[in-house]
Amino acid sequence: MDIQNSLKSMGYDAPAIVPSGEKAIKKAEELKPDLVLMDIELKGAMDGIEAAGKIRNLDIPVCFSCGICR
Repeated sequence: MDIQNSLKSMGYDAPAIVPSGEKAIKKAEELKPDLVLMDIELKGAMDGIEAAGKIRNLDIPVCFSCGICR
């Protein structure tokens, strides 16, 4: 949420945070964002790398972050 708040304070729209890869894909399909910031470690069976691959198939770029960056 810190990243979301930082982006919003800089004037960017950061509409969603989701806990799992499956939800990230659904939300990307719904919102069609310009960019997805993706953590590698997610809840559920799908990790961020697999979710990013599916989101990239929607022609949405993905930038990875990790727990160390927080």
